[in-house]
Order: sequence, then C-alpha cells, then structure tokens
Amino acid sequence: MRKLMTTLLLIASACAHQAPVKQAPVAAQPAVKAPPPRLIDVPPAILYKESRELMAQGNWDAAKARIDAYLAREPKSAAALFDAGWVSEKRGDAKAAADYYKRAVESEPAHVGAALNLTRLLKDKPAEAEKVLRAALSKRADDPRLLNAFASVLRVEKKLDEADAAVRQVLVRHPADADAYRNLAAIEADRGHVRLAESALNNARNLDDKDAGILNSLGLLAMRRDDVTAARAYFEQATQLDASFAPAWANLGAIALQYRDYAAAEQAYGKAVQLDANKWDTRLAHGWALEGLRKPKDARAEYEKVLALKPGQEDALYGKALALKAENDLPAAMQVFKEYVANGKATHVKEAQNQIAAIDLRLKNPPKLAVPAARPATAAASLDLSKLPQGTDTGPSSEKLPTEEGMGPGAATPAETPVKSPDKAAPSGKDGGTQNTQSQPVKVGAR
Repeated sequence: MRKLMTTLLLIASACAHQAPVKQAPVAAQPAVKAPPPRLIDVPPAILYKESRELMAQGNWDAAKARIDAYLAREPKSAAALFDAGWVSEKRGDAKAAADYYKRAVESEPAHVGAALNLTRLLKDKPAEAEKVLRAALSKRADDPRLLNAFASVLRVEKKLDEADAAVRQVLVRHPADADAYRNLAAIEADRGHVRLAESALNNARNLDDKDAGILNSLGLLAMRRDDVTAARAYFEQATQLDASFAPAWANLGAIALQYRDYAAAEQAYGKAVQLDANKWDTRLAHGWALEGLRKPKDARAEYEKVLALKPGQEDALYGKALALKAENDLPAAMQVFKEYVANGKATHVKEAQNQIAAIDLRLKNPPKLAVPAARPATAAASLDLSKLPQGTDTGPSSEKLPTEEGMGPGAATPAETPVKSPDKAAPSGKDGGTQNTQSQPVKVGAR
C-alpha cells in the first residue's frame, strides 16, 4: 500500500511540472441571419371580438379593418356582414352599407336587423324594399318589427288595404305596440280620416310618451285641419322632448316662413340643418329664410349646397340666380337664369326670361357715374362771418322734430295679422301622413 501511494505521488508531481498545452483557437462560425419573426395567426373569433370592442368605442376605421380581416376568412357570416354595414353607415358610406346588408340577408334571410336597415336605405325604392321584407317574412312571419316595416313600405306604394292588414296582424298579437298604432294613423291619414288618425296617434302616445315623432305627427294632422296654433304647440313640445329631432324644427320653420317671420324661420331651419345636413329640402327652405332677411350671400351658399345634394334642383337654381343678382354679379346671375330656363321642371320661366332681358340691357348700357359739379374756390373765401348774427344755437324746436313711423307715442304700428307667403315651404312630411320622416336604424347586434 505504501509503495502504491509513493508511486501515485511521483506521477502527480511529474504532471505538475509539465508545461501547459496551448489550445489552438477555434475559428468563429459565420453568423447565420435570423429568420423574420412569424406573425401570429390571430383566430377569426378574436378578430370579430376586437371589431365589436372598437365599434363600442366608436373607432369606426379600426373596426372596419378588423371586420374586413374577419370577412376574408368568413365571407358568409351574416353577423359580420351586418356589422360591416353598420360601420359603413357610421363612416358615411350608405352605398357600401346597403351592399353589406344585401349580402347579410342573402346569407341569412331571417336576419331581422339586416332586413330592416336595408329597407331603410331603400326608402326611395319601395318595390325593392318590399321584396326584401317579403323574403324575411317568409322565414319569420310573425315578427312585429318586420310587419311594421312591411306596412310602412306598402303604404308608400299606396297599397293601403294590405298595409292595414299587416298592422292589424301586429295588433292582434301585440296590442301595446306603439309603432303599429303610428302606422295605423298614417294609413288613416292617407285615407283622409284625420280624426281616426289622431285617435291612433293618441293611443301610440299613451304607450310611448317619450317619442317626439308622435308629437310631430300630431302637429302635421293639426296643419291638415288648418289649426296652426295647435300645430305649432305640438312641434314645440316635440323639440322640448327631444331637441335633436330635426323634423320638428323644420316644421316650426315652415310655419314661420308661411307667415313671413323670416328671423324665426331662419333660426328654426338653421337648427334643423345643423342636426341633419343632408336634407336638401330643409337647406332650400333655410335659403328662402335667409333671402327674406336680405342676406343674399348666405342664401346663395345654401342654394349651392342644395345643388350639390340634388343637382339641377329648379328652386335652388332660381334662388341662386336671384342671390347673384342681389350681389350685383350680373353675368353670373344671367348664366344661372339661363340654366333655370333650360330646366324641364322650371315653373317661373317667364319671370326668368324677364330677368335675363333686364340684366342684358343693364350690361349693354351700364349707368354713367355722376360727377359732382366743382364749386368755385373763392366762394367760401368771400363769406364775411363777422356779419352773421351772433348767439347761442339751441337746435331745432322739439315741436318740429320729424317722427319716424313706429317711433314714439301715437306712431303707426304694423298690422298684427300675419300675411301668408307664397307656398314656398310646407311642414316636413309632404304626404300629410304621420310617420316620422327619419327612420331609426337598428342598433348594433340586433337580430
């Protein structure tokens, strides 16, 4: 054992005195370019959830991007197509919204929200709207929302008996449906039964006393009875109940314009235009009120906006021409008068031709500027002020002061009986019916 230990110690001592071995340097390996990070493949359900959250925040552009990404994977999703239509409406693209709603009802004919919103956007095409609703009713025959919309469309098409049947089908199952009573009132008004229409509206009002549209419709019926006082009261109540209800403001403006109260008309129509800037007829009436206030520049601005919304609108053309003439822009005024005469719907052709002739005469024979006669330079110098009588000037006698009309006691007062203006504006709702002129869109997520 002692020999073994001695041997191990000798070996260890020998190893400790050996020179360290140098290791050859290892060549560096060439750097390998890292692959780009892979984008996370977001599941469609997450995209749809994010789009709904962005919609709730009102971030319509970002919501559209998420919905587009979702529809790229699920192109037949009726719910996503409905949301895409809603977002397009919020972004001001009604045409794209209608296309999305059409795709939604094609994918799922029983989708109530898409059918109702598409019907609303097809208000100028009642025949197409009727087809959409019939297809939806074939899947959900007893849905009161579809039946009410169906009755409204049939009424526009003058199919009053069918519309009446649809309304009564709703009331049989849902006797407390305020919209059904409103539809019934509109149908009775179209039939000339004003009192029956008012009775139906009062039933609707008892069921829904927060609807400004019902008060507005009662005001329209009062106008049909020539009860302007009651009509104005209803319209004012509607604006007090809902200050954002544009038709009631427009109707107040129509009454004021009828009685040539241009200041009140301008205020009411101005409010209506602020609330709904895309109604050309409201802008046209606002222009008339501004014209009555002798504000041709402002009136012309409104007429031009009307023409942008409805190109070739004859009343806007005539108003613009008159405004240009009032601004003394005679060449432009004559050109617009000529456009008006060439318009097939023009009703004041003779007056416009007379205006053209008068402007042409003025342009060919401009008035000469009057030159004041020069006074002799020595006239003032020849006056001898010292010869004038001296004294205190007490001013004119108060007994000889002229009295302006309407100033001071005994002055003449304007007639208090209002004068009706020509039929420039009528209360909003030209058909005399009682339907709210602004259909309410179905809220997000309606099915």
